[in-house]
Amino acid sequence: MSADKKINRAAVSIFMLFGFATILITGLLSYGLRYNSLLSAVHTVFGLTFVFFGVFHLKNNLKSIVNYFRQPKAKRYVWLGTLMVPVTVIGLSAGLPPFQSIVDLGYAIKELKPIERQLSETIYTRYQQQGKSLSIDIKAGEHYSGPGATVLGVTITGVPQMAVWLEDKQGNYLETLYVTKKASDSSYIQSLFSGEGARRPEALPHWSYARGIKSADGLMMPSSANPIADAITGATPISSFELRTNTEAEEDVIVKFEINRSFDFNEVYHREAFPDDPIYSGTGSSAQPSLIYAATVNLKDDQPYYFMRLIGRGHHSGKNGELYEDLSGITTAKEMVSRIIVEVL
Repeated sequence: MSADKKINRAAVSIFMLFGFATILITGLLSYGLRYNSLLSAVHTVFGLTFVFFGVFHLKNNLKSIVNYFRQPKAKRYVWLGTLMVPVTVIGLSAGLPPFQSIVDLGYAIKELKPIERQLSETIYTRYQQQGKSLSIDIKAGEHYSGPGATVLGVTITGVPQMAVWLEDKQGNYLETLYVTKKASDSSYIQSLFSGEGARRPEALPHWSYARGIKSADGLMMPSSANPIADAITGATPISSFELRTNTEAEEDVIVKFEINRSFDFNEVYHREAFPDDPIYSGTGSSAQPSLIYAATVNLKDDQPYYFMRLIGRGHHSGKNGELYEDLSGITTAKEMVSRIIVEVL
């Protein structure tokens, strides 16, 4: 073997070693940590690098690999390798163990990380939109997060779904300023075959009916086939946050905020509260209904701050978009947020 070939083989092997190590580390971090754009980018770049040098590795060892295929004992591994991908896809799509268990454990690890409510993040939406700028400051309450689904004996910490939108003084829908990502495309639990996520019409019914766009399945919530634009969506904040956004409206508007968290059961809204309701009883996650907050804001006035107040709740299974002022039976859901302030900038 020539010296040049030895150098090439050494270079390919060394680069593949470093690429594999980086993919391994970033993959494990991605499995146990919440989504991080830098971590995802590093994982992707080194994944492509690993594939690039893998091509040269195959070229350098093609003769040996072909000989492996010719060995009678190796044929069983060929069949096993061929079946790995379809078996994994079917197992994940059908939610079968151990495939789905591995995925669920990763979600459990992510969600079990403690929430630091004293920290706050800023979410920007509609930043390219011309018009009046608004700041909506949402402070997380004692029950912003809480027990969610139980996976492998571990109770996952759940966080709420939210939407912020504007209506005119007559209550007509104007525009959505922000909605959490899962509610924007029904990506709660997604099928690998259909790409469609679980449908949760009870999550944010007042907002979805106000928006007035029906999906193909007849529900008012957005679907993966017809999602909300990325410019007004974002991951659910894990703590208090500030929404910075712009609006086309010019005069008096009603700012509305709807929030709902699954598995937030109490003595009134328990698992068996509505046994004949296929939505509430069918998912096993519906609990206390969504709560709606509102403030009337004059965009031309000198008053910069407005406090949003709790004005009612949505339907417990999302059958309609009505605002129900009766809050009897609502307990911990009232403590998901401690206060909301709208500031006209």
